[in-house]
Amino acid sequence: SDPPVYGRGAMVLHQLRRAVGDKTFFTILRTWLRDHRHGNADTKQFIELCERKSGKDLTRLFDVWLYGEGKPKKP
Repeated sequence: SDPPVYGRGAMVLHQLRRAVGDKTFFTILRTWLRDHRHGNADTKQFIELCERKSGKDLTRLFDVWLYGEGKPKKP
């Protein structure tokens, strides 16, 4: 429950939205919520959904913004 935990998630989602565009971003969110309502899922499944819906390889984005150390510099 440390502030960076919540801040990091918000930064990842913001960068994802910038990378895939508004329409795809909101499609991802709606699909994620529909598919996992009342259930469990993991980060790998979220990344796979993002890549499937966007048609993009988002490895770099998630490596930097989700798994990287510290706060990344904006591109």
